[in-house]
Amino acid sequence: MRRRGVHRGEPRRARQLAAPAEHAPGRNRHRLRRRRHRRSTRAPGQRRSHRTRAPLRRLGAPGGLVNTPVKGNERVLRIAVGWGAAALLLLAWQLAAARSASLFFPTPLQIFDDLRERWFSDGLSGGIVTDAFFVDITPSLERLLIGLLIAWSIGITLGVLLGRIPVVAHIVEPILHFMRALPGPVLLPLALVLVGTGTTMRVSLIAFGAVWPILFNTYSAVRRAPEGYVETARVARVSRVRVLFQVILPSASSGIFAGIRVSTSLGIILLIASELVAASDGIGFGLTQAQRSFQFLPMWSFIVALSLLGYLSNLVLTGIESGVLRWHRLQMSVQD
Repeated sequence: MRRRGVHRGEPRRARQLAAPAEHAPGRNRHRLRRRRHRRSTRAPGQRRSHRTRAPLRRLGAPGGLVNTPVKGNERVLRIAVGWGAAALLLLAWQLAAARSASLFFPTPLQIFDDLRERWFSDGLSGGIVTDAFFVDITPSLERLLIGLLIAWSIGITLGVLLGRIPVVAHIVEPILHFMRALPGPVLLPLALVLVGTGTTMRVSLIAFGAVWPILFNTYSAVRRAPEGYVETARVARVSRVRVLFQVILPSASSGIFAGIRVSTSLGIILLIASELVAASDGIGFGLTQAQRSFQFLPMWSFIVALSLLGYLSNLVLTGIESGVLRWHRLQMSVQD
């Protein structure tokens, strides 16, 4: 039976007001059930009108979630603790070596004095470094830089191609994994026969051993690129070159820089391995000469120089990554 004043086209509130009174308890029961359900699914202590806030993401630490804002002096505290631990280690080394008076383990002060006198001048002769610096350090830096640039160029290019063409990646991936398993120093005798004992052999060995971390890191990072952004760019008819440089490479930048740091460490190892054999200059050659002549203080100077080379290279790469990719990390933290 159609009730007076209520038609099918009238608003829902009017139909509810015109409904018989006997249906009111049923409607109230449904409302109470819905309210109880919302209260049961609500977090403890959460008000109805407030939304839960996502924890803050700390910039510079991808994936790290914290519940409080980052304090300004936290970075300074970490640096102070790190340098304090290094100072305590050097102090313990100094005291232990001074008490033992062993020729095999000189004190850190003796090592740094020999390093300064060997490669750095006092400035009175018109230069900052000595002639020994251009014989021991400069050739190694040139070989390392050329080999790493070749490895980075090949690794990033092949990684992007394999990441965007899955069919080719499935075909060549077993071959790449097999070649990746070959240690670089094992190929040193073959490189001596094929290339010779010059700089080309050492650069080739560095490039071959350092290409794999950057290649596979780039390949994995490109595969994880957000396809939603890529499809949106295609719908907007953006060229493939712009998609590559504005979407794919920025999203894969963290993985690419991680591969660059690992490849740099491997490049330093392969540099020393190549300079230990049939070399006439470089850090590896000087280290070998000091070891053969039982000159332990110069040997420790070359070891410290090699450690400083690795530390400074990692520091420079980390600074470049933080400066170039700060905007990308900020964008990803806002999106998360």
